[in-house]
Amino acid sequence: MKAKSVFLGFIFSFVLSFAQEVGNIVKYKGSVKVYRENIIKPIQVLQENFPLVVKDIVKTKSRSTAYIKFIDGSKVVLTEKSSISIEDYQVVSADKGRVFFKIRKRGDLRGLKVKARSVVIGVKGTKFMVDLTDDSMNIFLKEGLITVRSLIGEFIRYKEKEISEFESFKEKELGEYEKYKKEMEEEYKEFVKEFQMEAGTAVSIKNGEVRNIKIPPEIEREFELLDRF
Repeated sequence: MKAKSVFLGFIFSFVLSFAQEVGNIVKYKGSVKVYRENIIKPIQVLQENFPLVVKDIVKTKSRSTAYIKFIDGSKVVLTEKSSISIEDYQVVSADKGRVFFKIRKRGDLRGLKVKARSVVIGVKGTKFMVDLTDDSMNIFLKEGLITVRSLIGEFIRYKEKEISEFESFKEKELGEYEKYKKEMEEEYKEFVKEFQMEAGTAVSIKNGEVRNIKIPPEIEREFELLDRF
């Protein structure tokens, strides 16, 4: 058994030596696994400052958290039942669960890009969270500015005026309201390939439709996870 462990450690070190290191799992809680190219079985993280390389996939189990720091100083926190894929030094894919990002500004260089399902989020010095826990995707922007671009077709972006008009019309009869709602949707929606978000805003994306939502107090508090390492 000891010889087998030494052999596996040797293989791990050998593969790592030829890979491009991008950061570390600085600390973790619970069960965190790394799926690495050319290694059949997932690697159970058992130490702090666990090195991550290009093509790694990081997954957390129930009641588990992974705190990741990239070599440029950017931070990523995976809450429970979450996963990310590191496509290369410039691109990280949020695949599942709730993932927090604190991206360090890189001067005039192209900022880190975050992929999530069929969208790509252009980032340059910001703090935000992507929630993929159900069939919709929610993006909560705490600080900075991001650009959200569709990889497939265009977004149907609903404007704020449509929502406020709907709210003021709730006391009308249902049939009349539905007719009015349809007219308002046609008047106050636009088709866009990309859109920008500002600090303190949030959106929900489902079936290509983008609607503004609020940032819940519990999400506001969870952003503190990015300041714990």
